Amino acid sequence: MPLTKTDLRAQLKVARLEMLDEEHRLASQAIVKRLKTAADWSKVGSIHYFEPIQQLAEVDISEFTRYLEDNYPDIHLGTSRLIEDEWEIVGVHGGKPPEQFDVVIVPMLGFNPKTLHRIGYGGGYYDKFLAMQKKTRKIGICFEQGRLENIPAESHDLSLDQIITEAAIY
Repeated sequence: MPLTKTDLRAQLKVARLEMLDEEHRLASQAIVKRLKTAADWSKVGSIHYFEPIQQLAEVDISEFTRYLEDNYPDIHLGTSRLIEDEWEIVGVHGGKPPEQFDVVIVPMLGFNPKTLHRIGYGGGYYDKFLAMQKKTRKIGICFEQGRLENIPAESHDLSLDQIITEAAIY
């Protein structure tokens, strides 16, 4: 019997939390290097990105956000932040974030490299957010250890446009 999404999430969380600090750092750096080449960022007007949650051992993309700020200061940056127990989209440097972003960079626990479906944390936040981002380029960020051949997909699950790991761009 195939594993449920809940089972897969539990396994993926444990595997990620067991990564050694140096392994996590090197894999994050390799992902950032690929992410820098994943698009012509000079043609992008707005990006929503995730701020890595250290307790969840998410991919550290902070070097990428500094790269954007240093090299493309006109890109409008937005992120989701937990404010009074509610996730809200905020402009990184103040101001109102756009309704539609050109690019959304999504964290995830696992992915299918063929269908480009993702497994998130199970709260549905990104499923709802991505469903509202109709013309957005959706880029998932994950460690290669999250690569799965079979992910149970539900009708509301959207596939991404790209998934970037330390080993490849899918």
